Amino acid sequence: MTMQFCEVCGKATEHKELIKQKPSKYGASRREQLKAFVDGFFSGVGGGGAAAIDLIDRYVVCQECGHKKLENHGEQFQ
Repeated sequence: MTMQFCEVCGKATEHKELIKQKPSKYGASRREQLKAFVDGFFSGVGGGGAAAIDLIDRYVVCQECGHKKLENHGEQFQ
């Protein structure tokens, strides 16, 4: 855990990192799911697995109040 300033608490508190999968841009039908699979397969093969980082969001969560903040910083999230 890291110490960061919490905007809600107004002080430096311990924060925990949380990784969540982004919602799919494809629909729920079988055809849309097939498109998602094919898109993921070819982007994964061509990028050496680097495309998988595009599918997740990084959040930090305050351990005092539970406030969750999206922090997709760094080259891997660009």
